[in-house]
Amino acid sequence: VDPKAKCVYIAPLKSLARERLKEWRGRLGSSPLNWSVLELSGDTHHDARALNKADVLVCTPEKWDLITRGWRGGKSEEFTESPSSTGKKFIKDVRLLVIDEIHLLGEERGAVLEAIVSRTRFISKFIEQEQQGLDRSDGQSSNFEATRIIGLSTALANPYDLADWIGINVDGHGVNVKRGLYNFRPSVRPIPMEVHIQGFPGRHYCPRMATMNKPCYAAIKEHSPKKPVIIFVASRRQTRLTALDLINYAAGD
Repeated sequence: VDPKAKCVYIAPLKSLARERLKEWRGRLGSSPLNWSVLELSGDTHHDARALNKADVLVCTPEKWDLITRGWRGGKSEEFTESPSSTGKKFIKDVRLLVIDEIHLLGEERGAVLEAIVSRTRFISKFIEQEQQGLDRSDGQSSNFEATRIIGLSTALANPYDLADWIGINVDGHGVNVKRGLYNFRPSVRPIPMEVHIQGFPGRHYCPRMATMNKPCYAAIKEHSPKKPVIIFVASRRQTRLTALDLINYAAGD
């Protein structure tokens, strides 16, 4: 294991980044690992020494995109304090990039995630070629491994397209095909979960969502009458409308 290697975790929200920071500082920052975990967001500022010594960086997409734009740095190999060279040195030490909620590629902020993945793959190829050149000059074989990218998501309609884009071989035949593409079924959860699927017709979004509220309330009463329930909707406005309908149904009982 390379002691200089770093891991970058990208969370879509600052609140989620701070939750991971608090959790991982307790788990990874204590003995026997004693890793340094730092948060990189618009509300934080760290000097060059802290960034170079960090083992795990918890970032927001916009912050990491801003830092990695200047990954080449200047002619000097050392990290400098000037604003134009922020992050130049430790970026090349990143060996693991974890992107949470990678399905947000299809949303408004997807362009930032797309730039991060594309730039990371380019940097990885650049460092690999650089390392291979050093190994050839020394007459030694290269054990270099490129930066690994892990994308986490709840559900994806086109997992093969996304896997191919981040560098996973999804075509052809052989033992290495689709290695790195994982679909975790509900059976692997630490808490067992049953899956029930119910379809609703309708082309228009708002009327269809309105027709789903009453069956949703009935499903809550049937499957989880005494335990907390989470309902996912597509917008803040729909969150309010769904909550009001469920309150009305509960009051009517």
